[in-house]
Amino acid sequence: MKLFLIKLGGSAISDKSKPFSYREDWVKNLGKTLLSHYKLGSKFVLVHGGGSFAHPVALAYGLSRYRDHEQLIGVSLTSSMLNYLSMKITNTLSTVGLPIYPMRTGSIYVIKDGKPQLLIDPAHIMELINRGVIPMLYGDVVPSDEGFSIISGDDLILDLSIKLRPSAAVFLTDVPGVLNSDGNVIREFSRTSIINERATGHIDVTGGLIKKIEIALELSNYVKTYLCAIWDLESISKVLNSEEPINCTKFASRQSLNSVSNT
Repeated sequence: MKLFLIKLGGSAISDKSKPFSYREDWVKNLGKTLLSHYKLGSKFVLVHGGGSFAHPVALAYGLSRYRDHEQLIGVSLTSSMLNYLSMKITNTLSTVGLPIYPMRTGSIYVIKDGKPQLLIDPAHIMELINRGVIPMLYGDVVPSDEGFSIISGDDLILDLSIKLRPSAAVFLTDVPGVLNSDGNVIREFSRTSIINERATGHIDVTGGLIKKIEIALELSNYVKTYLCAIWDLESISKVLNSEEPINCTKFASRQSLNSVSNT
């Protein structure tokens, strides 16, 4: 079975500079591409970010971690906006023919000792996949040791990929991979790339980008991992056909680095 885990990043599904914006056309076109592969037997698990729906609310209430009772309203509103966004994506993808099965992340995940913990047996998710539906989760506000914390879609992709071991994991954003200072795609990115690019100033690997890269590099130790543009349907299809895309970034695992150093 060819199983793919796909993360729809916040910038892929919304314009983060415009609160509550939704890139319906990009999502719909992606859905059509996934449908063609679904009909050929490919299976999918989708995870989406909060984009411009949840982030403004989460920031307003300071939900990076729960501290006091007043923030419970923020928990409620953020969860509601994420559920609303999930519904919009579900409707868009279902309209093109994909049997999306939305799952509320906060109902099946907690954060324990700073790490995501799945409360259900991963076999349950596999059973849903085998029944023909496409489970879809999203970054969410979930119970944690501190009360409530935010679990990101990137964290979910890492945890689910370790548990489900797909053929590949794909991060989709609004840009075609990790770019250098000239705007060109870095086709293969490793841990040494971070050091080299920082030293030369060829890439700004800081903040949110560095966390995404770190997660993608960790993920590449378990499955093939790519970062592509949601609008680059040709490259996405190549990944789903087990081919190497030209206009995406592939993340190099420790194993592949070791094999290179030993040659």
